[in-house]
Amino acid sequence: MAFEGFKLVAAPKREASDPASKRKQRLLMQIDHQLYMAEPENRLRKFRGRWWATDAEGKLMLSIKYGKVPLELAKGKHAIACNDMDDLVEALKKAKAIAVEGTFDAQLATISGQVRARFKKGE
Repeated sequence: MAFEGFKLVAAPKREASDPASKRKQRLLMQIDHQLYMAEPENRLRKFRGRWWATDAEGKLMLSIKYGKVPLELAKGKHAIACNDMDDLVEALKKAKAIAVEGTFDAQLATISGQVRARFKKGE
């Protein structure tokens, strides 16, 4: 037999993960990708989908997004003003910690529901 010498066991059934944890994991993956793009060795490379832009005064503005929708960080506020790239990296790390805590879960559910509703209109 091909697997002689190995201890074979039955694989446990995987439980279906809930949609809220899937949304949170997707946001965390997106934040990790933004952190990768903000690393010093990657800053000169061209990337699509960056969450930061420079305003008229030359300051960096960071929006935390789920898909293409910016999350509301405070009442009516959707961006973080950053002085430089190091400040931006710290803001992304803080956003990741906040996402792990579940602070954005309600917004993620709302955005996900809105996207799903747009697909149902064509039926």
